[in-house]
Amino acid sequence: MIKRVKFSKFSKSLLATTVLVASLGLSHSANAGGFYIQEQSASGLGSAFAGVSATPRDASTLFYNVAGMTHLDGTHINLGAHAIIADAEMTDTGSTLFGAAIGGNDGGNPFDPAFVPNLYITHQVTNDFWLGLGVSAPFGLELEFDQNFFGRYDSIHNALTTVNIQPSMAYRLNDWLSIGAGIDYQYIDATLTNSANDGTEGLSTLEGEDESFSWNAGILIEPWEHTRFGVNYRASVSHNLEGRVIVEGTAASDTNIAATARLVTPDIANFAVSHDLNDQWTLLGQANWYGWNNFNDITVRNAAGGILSTTEQNYQTVWGYAVGAEYKWDDQWTFRAGYQFDNTPTVDEYRTTRIPDGDRQWFTAGTTYKMDNGFSFDLGLAYIDVDQETVNVSRNGATNTNINATSEGSVAIVSLGLNYKF
Repeated sequence: MIKRVKFSKFSKSLLATTVLVASLGLSHSANAGGFYIQEQSASGLGSAFAGVSATPRDASTLFYNVAGMTHLDGTHINLGAHAIIADAEMTDTGSTLFGAAIGGNDGGNPFDPAFVPNLYITHQVTNDFWLGLGVSAPFGLELEFDQNFFGRYDSIHNALTTVNIQPSMAYRLNDWLSIGAGIDYQYIDATLTNSANDGTEGLSTLEGEDESFSWNAGILIEPWEHTRFGVNYRASVSHNLEGRVIVEGTAASDTNIAATARLVTPDIANFAVSHDLNDQWTLLGQANWYGWNNFNDITVRNAAGGILSTTEQNYQTVWGYAVGAEYKWDDQWTFRAGYQFDNTPTVDEYRTTRIPDGDRQWFTAGTTYKMDNGFSFDLGLAYIDVDQETVNVSRNGATNTNINATSEGSVAIVSLGLNYKF
């Protein structure tokens, strides 16, 4: 079934507080496992986000470990912009419709260059108490295949956008221990389209939006001089999308029904270490745990609660690991590099063309330049190699549509950050 869902209008009042980021527009390409977006810090990207939960370089620490605010004296502002250039290739390995070959092309590269902005502000209220506000896009995806794509009965256009507003606070308990916590207000907008066929081919879309709340908390420990450990937990967000299911252009299956659909993001835990070898060299390490098993399926229900359709996702809980190093050249220039291995939460039996995901290897480098007037600039560069994976799913019930394919790809990222301290 092709689905289209329209939702009640999102309240503009709270989103208006994000004037700068919201006005930039949000177009995403998922660059961690699944549809999670790690790109929330240009300085963090330079080290492949190794040690980022234990290294409060700037106000972007709000996203990775809110307790890191206690290492930022005064007021700090971080504005980031991340250009993401992704390429994916789908190869048909025997997709069928009504028992015969579907035909069609490979869909082309479904990704256009994407742009992800973020904004973070931290303020020291007293010697031991900090407040902060972050605006980010932690989950997202946008891809569009050609209309004659062989996998069109699975997907054609897929877009997921989030805006996360995070008011936070942190407290320094003593010289070696800080704690922090924040509230996450998250807005989500989704669009999913695919073809359907009951003898006549039609097209439908799932468009929806929702808003919900969650929370995050972190700890920063410096048990001895020059070594810091950071732990951060970001709770999952449960979204309940409300709208309509619409099927259009088929011979007899067109419909227009009020519906709801539930989408749950993963909870995420970060474990990081940062160790200063000397005044110039810092070693960084990080392990990230992703509770993707929250994302079991996409079930669409009618107004009475009856199931209209269920698409199994069966995402799995996974880990990602990163290592990196930072070199302080002088008081102005700092250079960094890193490597990350990021497991995909998708599995062969349920992986779809909507998110042609695979295990990822990150290779990154970056720099920070500090000026004397409180400004500093970050540059981060990354190349991500996405492993080849298989797609083997069935769609559209009675038509016995089987999508069999392989997918592989790569991603290039350029991140810029502007920091101001006063």
